[in-house]
Amino acid sequence: MSQRISTSTFSTNRPGAYPSVTVKSTPTGTGASGNIVIIGEARGGAANIGIDSANGDLLKDNFYSPSQLSSVVEKYISGPIVDAFRALTSPSSDANIVGSANNIYIVKTNTGVKSSALVATGYGSFFDKNYGIDGDKYSYQISQSISESAPEVTGTVIGAFGVTLDGLSFSMRKEGGAAVVITLGTGSHADMGELLIELNGLLPADMTAEEGSASDTLLIKIDADASANAKGYSKSFELIDSTPGDLIALGHAEGLSVSSAEPEIQLDINRTDTNINESFLIESSIALLIGYEGTTAEIDVTDALLTATVVGGSGASLSVSLDNFTTMKDLADYINSQTGYTCSVVAEATQLNPTTLDDVSGVDICSSGASLTPGRIKNAAYKFNKKASESSVLDFTQTIKIGLPDVMATKIFLTGGLKGATTSANVVSAIDDLESIDVNMVVPLFSRDASDDITDGLTDSGSTYTVDAVNAATKNHVLKMSVVKIKKNRSAYLSYWGSYSDAKSRSTSLANARVSFAMQKTSQVDSNGNVVNFQPWHTACIAAGMQAAGFYQSITNKFANVISFEDPTGFDSGNPGQVEDAIDAGILFLEKAVVGNRWIVDQTTYGIDTNFVYNSIQAMYSADLVALDLSASFHNAFTGKSLADVSAGVALTFLSSKMESYRKQKLIAASDDAPLAYKNASVVINGSIMEVKVEIKLATAILFIPIDIEISAVQNQA
Repeated sequence: MSQRISTSTFSTNRPGAYPSVTVKSTPTGTGASGNIVIIGEARGGAANIGIDSANGDLLKDNFYSPSQLSSVVEKYISGPIVDAFRALTSPSSDANIVGSANNIYIVKTNTGVKSSALVATGYGSFFDKNYGIDGDKYSYQISQSISESAPEVTGTVIGAFGVTLDGLSFSMRKEGGAAVVITLGTGSHADMGELLIELNGLLPADMTAEEGSASDTLLIKIDADASANAKGYSKSFELIDSTPGDLIALGHAEGLSVSSAEPEIQLDINRTDTNINESFLIESSIALLIGYEGTTAEIDVTDALLTATVVGGSGASLSVSLDNFTTMKDLADYINSQTGYTCSVVAEATQLNPTTLDDVSGVDICSSGASLTPGRIKNAAYKFNKKASESSVLDFTQTIKIGLPDVMATKIFLTGGLKGATTSANVVSAIDDLESIDVNMVVPLFSRDASDDITDGLTDSGSTYTVDAVNAATKNHVLKMSVVKIKKNRSAYLSYWGSYSDAKSRSTSLANARVSFAMQKTSQVDSNGNVVNFQPWHTACIAAGMQAAGFYQSITNKFANVISFEDPTGFDSGNPGQVEDAIDAGILFLEKAVVGNRWIVDQTTYGIDTNFVYNSIQAMYSADLVALDLSASFHNAFTGKSLADVSAGVALTFLSSKMESYRKQKLIAASDDAPLAYKNASVVINGSIMEVKVEIKLATAILFIPIDIEISAVQNQA
């Protein structure tokens, strides 16, 4: 029941100054505060961990100060959470209340889905860092910035052709494989043209002989490889003078030839509406060089193991656990110490962990010459993963750890992002999770049933919440948390959009001092710069933000920072009778003033009697601050202390100092019967129990100002 004043001349529950005129026939003379949690939906951001246990935000860490609006917009993009936070950053348009909340906790209830896109054929996937449908606006493309330059070697001028070359023989190993003997026939190499035809019929597959840039010089090369990006190793070939002098007859010498350039790709990530343009160059670099002098040898590399299988030579096969080595250099030093092996690491990869090597299988590493390293293992996949992780907007998950992904003719857009629904269970889980934090005010951002919000496109089609259930669950929560044992006192700022009669019945059914109830829409600028008429949850946020900023002050008769408001059907905030009816129903609402819009009274839904605390948001808030702070202060000062160190007098002095601090904070005020703003203070210690009693004079607001005016007749006498 609202507070009311009744005199012999009038009775009202509406705060204000009321003159009473009487004409007479004869002449006579004349306190942790300001923490708010908002619960609702957003276009982006993760849901609460109570809703999404795998990916959700941990509520105790998910809070922002009013100055962090840009961070909230970046994460949550738009929707009720962003608009409510914006309202809380500057809720007041009244000079008497400046500022806003201390911390604003955010609980997102709709479980969004991240947009994603596959990379190449199973190479990996890109994911939007954020949740929601906006991720579908991102695209990526991979193009070739540098192509592989495969191994090739050009000899000196060939001295003679014809019979001089008959039967000439040399050997070669392509990419560390088994040695292949190349033997020329007779009579088929009279000139360079014939020699090239003959050699190209003898060389291993994917190798070519052609004339060099200088006449009569022979160039031997590995052919260009369209799939070079996808390989986890680099190419090489070894020329071997197996018949001494024959190789030099072709203008060549023994040795290992390697690729002069490795592939490099460019990864571009774009989004046009936000001007996102990210570009990364990623090289397919070599990390580990390895060789084995023998008949055949090949290695396999996985995330955990490097194995070498060898035949011939002086060494033995290896099985090396990569976990045993901290750096690539440690691994290379170990392999290099093994008989028959030569191993080193490129300078750039020296301190990298061995697990950064590409996963390769059956890579040949054999050589005929000592200290050669035809095995050239890359860390290309690691490089791609590292560069992709530098994106500010996308995450990358690697599936195949070998080489680089294929290039793309056109860009690919991410798909599959969803805003996600809010179910009734989501709301219950979110409210349950509020038990883990200390807040003063709880504001659920729901004013209608999901079915109505679905019709207007305000929530996902799978949402199932109902406003009555949300309000009831929130009320139950604040009552549970505000009991003596739990000591986490808080109030709920609830709302409803519908007819006035429906709003009134809902308010009276909630009927509690810890619950306030808003029913008007209020307009303000939204996240996109448009003036929007928000549902009453926005109005509730304004009230909570103003009370948090006002601290000891009441929002009664204070101006709210809203452009305008809309009354529900069946209610006129300019009608005196309806105003009194709404106050009696425990509804919190605004009225239009000459300039601006102001709260009529800081009414709670309490409807039992005219209690001056239970019927006021400010009084309940101030009472909670004093009670919780006094409890915490006595706990910290005396719980666990020895009675040898503590006396009732010490505790009473401590109590007096706390009362003085509350008086200075204007939470309590002097009274004729209590000049110090409190009285009847006592502390009694009986064994392990310290009983503290005090009567405080809570500094509530002036609501009613009856004014008696006597008018008397003018008298003149000459």
